[in-house]
Amino acid sequence: MSSAPWTYFALASLCLWGCWGLLTKVATLHLPARSVYLLGILGYLPVMGILLLEPGFRLPWTPVGWSAAAGAGLCTALGLFCYFRALAAGGQASVVVPLTSLYPVVTVVLSFLFLKEALSLRQGVGLLLAMVAVWLLAE
Repeated sequence: MSSAPWTYFALASLCLWGCWGLLTKVATLHLPARSVYLLGILGYLPVMGILLLEPGFRLPWTPVGWSAAAGAGLCTALGLFCYFRALAAGGQASVVVPLTSLYPVVTVVLSFLFLKEALSLRQGVGLLLAMVAVWLLAE
């Protein structure tokens, strides 16, 4: 594995999201999904503060960038709420988390269709294997 700086961020993300999956299931065992969602937003506030206080921070205006970022935020918000509802409705974290973690398959297909990004045979096989892995975990 590469020791490039992005690798450390990706591994940190992996670990944090793994903890997030466990904590969200625990939370939905004790609170309604709506409450878990709203309380979870509080976790964003310290990160927002850090980002806003970074030296040289500025928020450039580009209509396409702002629209795409707002759309991404809306997709994140709605997807997260649906995720909490799945857990609160009795879904096991060991099934819901891997199933929802297949979102890159959707991204790859949309990127292929709309951004005209190439998809190699190897990548296609990888996507297929990822779907098989989730199917095996869900059984």
